[in-house]
Amino acid sequence: MGVSVSHVATLLCGAASFPVYFVRGEHHLHTKLYFRILISTVALATLGHSYLAETTILSAFAEVSEHAGCFLFGLHGARSVYRLWFHPLRKFDGPSGARLTSFWLSWQVHHGDTFRQIKNLHDQHGSFVRIGPDNLFISHPKTVQTTYGSGSKCTKGSWYDSTSPMVSLNTMRERKLHDERRRIWSTASSDKALRGYEQRLRLYRNRLISHLFNLFSFDFMGDMAFGKSFGMLEMRHGHWVIQLLNDALKPLGYAFPAWLFQIVTTIPGVTRDWWRLIDFCAERMDTRLKTKVDVPDIMSALSAPYQGKLPMDKDWRVLRGDAQLIVVADSDTTATTLSAALFELAKNPEYIEKLRTELAPYMNDPVNDVLNERVADLDHLNAVIHETLRLHPPVPSLQRRKTPSEGIFIDGIFIPGNTVVSCPQYVIGRNAAAYEHPGSFIPGRWYSSPTMVKVKSAWAPFSIGPSGCIGRLLALHIVRTTLARIVTTFDISFAPGEDGGNFESKARERFTIGFGDLMISFKPRASV
Repeated sequence: MGVSVSHVATLLCGAASFPVYFVRGEHHLHTKLYFRILISTVALATLGHSYLAETTILSAFAEVSEHAGCFLFGLHGARSVYRLWFHPLRKFDGPSGARLTSFWLSWQVHHGDTFRQIKNLHDQHGSFVRIGPDNLFISHPKTVQTTYGSGSKCTKGSWYDSTSPMVSLNTMRERKLHDERRRIWSTASSDKALRGYEQRLRLYRNRLISHLFNLFSFDFMGDMAFGKSFGMLEMRHGHWVIQLLNDALKPLGYAFPAWLFQIVTTIPGVTRDWWRLIDFCAERMDTRLKTKVDVPDIMSALSAPYQGKLPMDKDWRVLRGDAQLIVVADSDTTATTLSAALFELAKNPEYIEKLRTELAPYMNDPVNDVLNERVADLDHLNAVIHETLRLHPPVPSLQRRKTPSEGIFIDGIFIPGNTVVSCPQYVIGRNAAAYEHPGSFIPGRWYSSPTMVKVKSAWAPFSIGPSGCIGRLLALHIVRTTLARIVTTFDISFAPGEDGGNFESKARERFTIGFGDLMISFKPRASV
């Protein structure tokens, strides 16, 4: 092909479109529209050129495609020049490829080991790492309060629109709408509500003694949220939804930009498991709304504003999004935390006896169970959970926030406005600037040796501030009472021939973390 004036003009138009339009604001929700415009323009231009130039459709299409390619080349060329030499983040260190495209990170973490890759990047580049054109990962321990705290001006980044138009409490970006929804959720997470859930929790905690505890967490959460158990504890093999959950969340672990996720989810077959999970959660929610329950559950609070009336379309999207949030953020994270706690106790058995000694005065319940209100303030029990969450946060890396237009300062370092920042809890939890002996499991740092915690605000496995996990108290309630029951009922150790190595080495991140196999031996204690 020969380069004509029209080719050069088209290329320059593409280059000009970046500073004039595409560099401003957010465009991820318009991706499908842009594709339709591109395809429609090429089609119409092909027909027009074929008619006016009296040439074949194929020749006209080739000519139009050349010009479309010139436009896109100019656009992406201008964008690359900007990102490399003129972007506000140009002075921050990081991999060269990450400066040009967000796909650099997606490629690096396609095996699912996002948290390890990000820690390696921080080890190489320091506390501030440019991990994408507009993205910074920051492991400085003071970042957490500045980015997520109640006084922070940072907002949720575009990644939270990945599931749009379906939204949940977790993905609502507008502060006013989020606060309104959080007030509704708070009814389901109050102290009174937690006491009401104890009857259900006790039932499934007792069944736990003879079944795998990750199945238990899904059963309890399904009953508490939707008024109906998933029936996992009665099955010889795990409920199919657990495998579905693992498969459905894999795309989130690839750290795709929101615009790509929007496209991928529309391609038939590519994200089949993602839609199966959404359908499963929606079906549970729909069934629950048609069912009256005697004991209030989470959905009782979430559906209360509708006063028995059917929700409008936009409300259905929120309810279904919240149903997915319950399954993912509550059941999945509870199971992983219990797994991690038992892993650390099996590896550090000296802390098991200390737990039993502390728990002994509180384990004389008439039905041989443990109540949260009796053990909620026990130092060592809470410290074991805190230390577990420090080393094994359920959401290790990807809690993104967008800085305000005026930017923010972190320990004297200026972070430009409209930058997407992430404070990876997995990395911060192992940061010597935040903790003494950060790689060691030492529960005492949380009560008997407080100087070992250098920056207390760095611990934020549930996030903090207005967007912090509203189910935090419930999650701690479940983990606290379940762990207490397990350690006082069983002798815990790694199974013969096992050392727990696969638990960490085969862990994979798909927004939440999924650990490798954990082979634990549970032997009933002689005194029980």
